[in-house]
Amino acid sequence: MTNTSSLIIAGDWNTTLKPLYKQGGLTWKETNYRNSLVHFIKEANLVHIYRKLHPKNKSYTNESKPLKLKSHIDFFLISGKFQPDITKVETQAPIAPDQRAVFLNMNLNEEFKRGPGLRKFNNTLLQDESYRQLIKDCYPCILQKYAEVNNKQLIWELIKMKIRSETIQKTIKNA
Repeated sequence: MTNTSSLIIAGDWNTTLKPLYKQGGLTWKETNYRNSLVHFIKEANLVHIYRKLHPKNKSYTNESKPLKLKSHIDFFLISGKFQPDITKVETQAPIAPDQRAVFLNMNLNEEFKRGPGLRKFNNTLLQDESYRQLIKDCYPCILQKYAEVNNKQLIWELIKMKIRSETIQKTIKNA
């Protein structure tokens, strides 16, 4: 069983969980992806909070006029612990021609403590030969791992992500 005592997941799931969440287009049917998501929701004891608060509302988050299709494929999944704290969940005006935004408001009580804050790069690491060597060794591995990725912006983001991860691990070890 998944530990979900404090879980909120938001996503563009690209699937509808029930026929009620779709109008038009091809006939609704179950898919492996949809069934896996439903299984996870049940196993993790999560709730589609929009539907919990608006069980019969015909609000949709995606619309394709050429296909004459409307569907509710963007939603929040909430664990039981957070359900009483949800004050509002709604869809609002389109953020793109075919996409509506989903907003969730919740009350945060004293139980939630602020985290350690923003992690800042310790530039003295640049003087550390072992850190510089770590980054030099890491770079070719990243390029090899993502050799199939053609998007240069995505490669750049992946490189930064890996270097950030290695840097954090190094600073934690040295602390």
